[in-house]
Amino acid sequence: MEANKEEILNYINKLEIALTRKQEWFNTERLQEMLNHYRMHYTCIKNLNDLFIKKSLIEKDPYKLDRRISDIVPTDTSAFNDSDTPHVLGARLSDYEMMLDFICTYYRFSVENITVSRIKTMLELNKTFDWENLSVNSASMNTKALASVVQSARTNAPAVLMSAINDSLEKSAQSISQINRLLAELIDFQRELYKGRLRKDIFEHPEFNSEFAFSSPENELSEIKRLYTKVIGKKNFYKDLINEIIEEDQGLNGSVLRQNVLNKLEFIPKAKTDAKKKTGPNAQELLTTCLNAFGFFAPVIAQFSAKLRDDFDLLFAEKKNLITKIKNLLRKLFAIPPKTRICNLPVIDSQSGVKSIVKINVNEFLDDIEKKVKIYSSISAHGAEYSKITSKKDVEILNFINTQLKENQQLFTTINSLDDYFKATVEVLLKPKLKGLKVDLSAYRNIIIDINKKRGEYVAFIEEEAQLKKLGIQEQ
Repeated sequence: MEANKEEILNYINKLEIALTRKQEWFNTERLQEMLNHYRMHYTCIKNLNDLFIKKSLIEKDPYKLDRRISDIVPTDTSAFNDSDTPHVLGARLSDYEMMLDFICTYYRFSVENITVSRIKTMLELNKTFDWENLSVNSASMNTKALASVVQSARTNAPAVLMSAINDSLEKSAQSISQINRLLAELIDFQRELYKGRLRKDIFEHPEFNSEFAFSSPENELSEIKRLYTKVIGKKNFYKDLINEIIEEDQGLNGSVLRQNVLNKLEFIPKAKTDAKKKTGPNAQELLTTCLNAFGFFAPVIAQFSAKLRDDFDLLFAEKKNLITKIKNLLRKLFAIPPKTRICNLPVIDSQSGVKSIVKINVNEFLDDIEKKVKIYSSISAHGAEYSKITSKKDVEILNFINTQLKENQQLFTTINSLDDYFKATVEVLLKPKLKGLKVDLSAYRNIIIDINKKRGEYVAFIEEEAQLKKLGIQEQ
């Protein structure tokens, strides 16, 4: 069945809007809910671990403080002898607790960060112990050993201690169940995100032959395969998802499948109430939340930095002839600094629509981006820069937020213009090597929108407080 090209292109536009909205919803609501469940689970595990050590049921891990964690790694689940339970279970519970601590404290809960491969790792970590079926007859050695230790801890335990153990086990089972449910939702969304981005990146590529591709399912698959590595890179080629794309485009019920995808991407935001809760957030909490959100910029801008360096190299690529090689050799021999690279970038103001030429010193521009990565990484990790900012007065922190927000809005416009400029200016033979920035720009824009929203909430709160004070009204 020959696909209707206009229908598909119209669907891609609708799909992009739906994906962007749902991604923001995941980042601001769903994944924050997941983080809260992980925090609850971590508290329960820490309490159980401390209790078991105090009762000498397991051994304390002597190397706990020496370990450094940089990413999620599943805890060991291999078999061991029952006689080794105090030592082995002690070490594994310690590893598990530390991994949960890392997730709750340092891990970035965003769609961009929690990829399909990371979801699989998180699900594997969550299976370290079978919390819902804690039994001494379990096939899982970790679960069997933990059930045995729990049984010993309950023996002759006072009612208060028994209640604490049962509460921690019950909440652990509940939290892991909720986390797994949310991860299943996320992996389903990541599949649609993969399909949507592939459609956008390949179908809108200048070399994509839409007439040929949409003439038959076989031709569409052939055209996707032809451009995949060139456009997407060496990332996984998910044949089942690509088959879904083709079925949505050219299947007998393609229009129904496309509508089903759009329906799946619909969501219900949290209900908002006009009544102000007495236990609602205070000004300091709103300001801190807004500041912490800047930490989400770090990985996205770091990605821009790497891609922009490569794309600028393509833009200023010199022909590899003998004269060029001699010039480069002389520069190295006599330590001559590299020639300053200047880019005269056409930029259209999003508000006024006025076009202007912005002169960019490439090295200085890239250095400024690197500085931003360091600042936002410090905020994300609550490092020295973060401490320096939070030690200031609220009005100074707000000024920092306003300045950084304005700079990032300008940077978004510049990078967006650069992406178009690279595609139009780089030599034809080098264009397939361009990294492409649209997907990262979408994530970048969502973070800017989220921070601007949080900043607005803080400013509105402060203005409302000032107005109430002016009227002589104090909130109870």
